[in-house]
Amino acid sequence: MKQKWYLAKIIAAGIVLSMYQTAFAYDQETLNLLKQNITEWNARRLSTPRHAADLSRAPLENADLSSAFLVKANLRGAFMKGARLIKANMQGSNLRWSMLENADLTGANMTNANLFEANLTGANLAGANLKGTISLELANLADAILSNNTILPSGERASSQWSRMHNAQFITETERPLPASAPSPSVERSGLSITTASPDTRIAQKAETNNSKPQEPLSYADVEADAPENADMENANLVNADFHRADLGSAKMHGANLQGANLDRAFLKDADLSKSNLSKAILFGANLNGANLSGANLEGASLFDANLEGAKLEGANLKDANIIDANFNNATLSELTILPSGQHATAKWALMKQAIFAKP
Repeated sequence: MKQKWYLAKIIAAGIVLSMYQTAFAYDQETLNLLKQNITEWNARRLSTPRHAADLSRAPLENADLSSAFLVKANLRGAFMKGARLIKANMQGSNLRWSMLENADLTGANMTNANLFEANLTGANLAGANLKGTISLELANLADAILSNNTILPSGERASSQWSRMHNAQFITETERPLPASAPSPSVERSGLSITTASPDTRIAQKAETNNSKPQEPLSYADVEADAPENADMENANLVNADFHRADLGSAKMHGANLQGANLDRAFLKDADLSKSNLSKAILFGANLNGANLSGANLEGASLFDANLEGAKLEGANLKDANIIDANFNNATLSELTILPSGQHATAKWALMKQAIFAKP
């Protein structure tokens, strides 16, 4: 009897260990190659440029990745504390929630990379090209080093004033010419363009449409596993779904029922949430930059510290919503937009919030 009980414990432990290992997306053999031989890594990446490397949550602490070809690499949540990424090509890479404390990114090409809540504390960004990066404002730049050769998302050179505003340090170097805006030479030589894979159709199968039978709502784990970006969840039943810090950029969620959903600090940039039900949803610190919320029901939702810059809010219902410290800069409202007070939006209220008031 004891032997059977012991055997059962071993099997159970094996199952748990297997589940733990599959929680990480990176392949160990691929990771080893990156750490041990950058030249061979680059050759392989250039031979298959259409397939971006998946290194999410990879342990890369103190790794020497200088000059590594990491174009469009998925480095979400990767642990790169103290890593050397000097002149690495990280163009278009996903660095959401990555840990880059004290990393050396001198001269790195990070154009169009996503830095949503990346930790760049103490990182050396002197000469790094950050043009077009997404959500740099939401990254932690405390004590990071910038220089006059660091290129900001706007395409302008970094300045001491900008650095101070972001709690970073600023140093002056011999000024170099601004980098060309063309694609990296490595990509040009390959003769191939790099594209993002289309969303996995499994997400649509899991999401309940208005005409399907009830099922369990999607969770953050479902989204993380099945739909990196552009997820199609139109008219889905997502009541009380847990999307805490989920990656839902450009997601198609028109008409979705997200009542009571947890979208705490979720990344919803450019998502289509038009006519969705977000009543009593938690959107604390959510990034809704450019999201389409026209006709959405946000009654009683928590939008504390949410970023609604450029969002479309025409006809949205914000009655009883908590909008303390929410950013409405350049968001579009109309007279059909219902404010937290229950009153219709006005041009005066929009002006006070630095929003745009669209007249019929």
